[in-house]
Amino acid sequence: MGTNNAFEIAVIGGGPSGIIASTYAAKNGRSVCLVDRKISPGFPVRCGEATSLDGFSGIAEFKDDWILSTITTMQIIAPSGKIVTVPNDYGAYIIDRKKMEDELTSDAIKAGVVFIPNTTITTITKESNVYKCSARDQSVTAQCVILAEGIESRLARQLGWSTYLAPKDVHSCAFARIDHPDVVKNTCVFYLGKQYAPAGYVWVFHRGKTSANVGLGTLGSYCKPGLPKELLMRFIDLKFPGANVSELHCGGVPMGKYISPLVKEGVLLAGDSARMVNCVNGAGISYSLFAGKNAGTVAASSFKNGRCDHSILKGYEKIWGKSFGKQQLRSYSIKEIMVGFTDKFLDDMAKAVTKSTNGKTSILKIFIRVFIRYPFHIFKVIKLLK
Repeated sequence: MGTNNAFEIAVIGGGPSGIIASTYAAKNGRSVCLVDRKISPGFPVRCGEATSLDGFSGIAEFKDDWILSTITTMQIIAPSGKIVTVPNDYGAYIIDRKKMEDELTSDAIKAGVVFIPNTTITTITKESNVYKCSARDQSVTAQCVILAEGIESRLARQLGWSTYLAPKDVHSCAFARIDHPDVVKNTCVFYLGKQYAPAGYVWVFHRGKTSANVGLGTLGSYCKPGLPKELLMRFIDLKFPGANVSELHCGGVPMGKYISPLVKEGVLLAGDSARMVNCVNGAGISYSLFAGKNAGTVAASSFKNGRCDHSILKGYEKIWGKSFGKQQLRSYSIKEIMVGFTDKFLDDMAKAVTKSTNGKTSILKIFIRVFIRYPFHIFKVIKLLK
């Protein structure tokens, strides 16, 4: 770590949220370190690598050499096999996340961040007006700490946060990369139905040429040890027989409400540590970038006369709550409704969406066709939208 291990701000966790938080804190004049347990950022990749230009707007430069595939179409495969095709024209891409995180980390270092890789912070304690973040044989101190350590959130738990995730609020997931000629180009495909993933779905995201990221998630309350990997391999064998499978690994994705409070004294939570994920589709890159920018900016602004003013840090939670936080809570409510959808209901939705009415349709017509047969869901949706 070097001889001077005292910083104004320490960021723990080198994913998108942590990298961006450290960058903005440094750009705003603070002394900052970024500590990550991995030797290199961005590995293993536990996501579909899908993102949009909007997620980077006003936060970080989106670089063309990250793009592996431009997503022009989305497909939703109902349990019956009926395909709903939706054109996509809002700038969605599959990116090389490792390359992205490598380059964002380089940008952070250029901004003045001290990057400390291959270091696992195991304990965090408050000593007077600073926090001591300790690894096995070394430590750093900081007046303000941003925890972006991922879904495990062990350090947040040490500091008194309840990081428990109920089984119904976490997706047990398996991920792999495949190469197969049947991969649908420039498309994100979602397979619904209990035969694929109970209380979840399978996704196949084109990664360029004949390559795709394939993943499966099922709610923990419907899961047992080893089931996601078993279901994923069964799916690949069924849909992509003989595929070259690589980078197979498992993990969890938070699908609950974000943690509140997000700030305790001089410590802020961001990214998966704070459960900042869209609870319907599991997307988290945009959420993490937004949280990282604001955590780093607010943390930097909290220093007055060389001391961190904890009352200023609370502004971070207000910013989150009025923007992405509101979106996330709504996505959680939608997820809770969707868990009750039967395969038959999903099939009826697919039929309604694809049914032609003289070549024209509308959201209202689709709504009526689907929900007239399931009136109880109407009341749930109306309540959600109030």
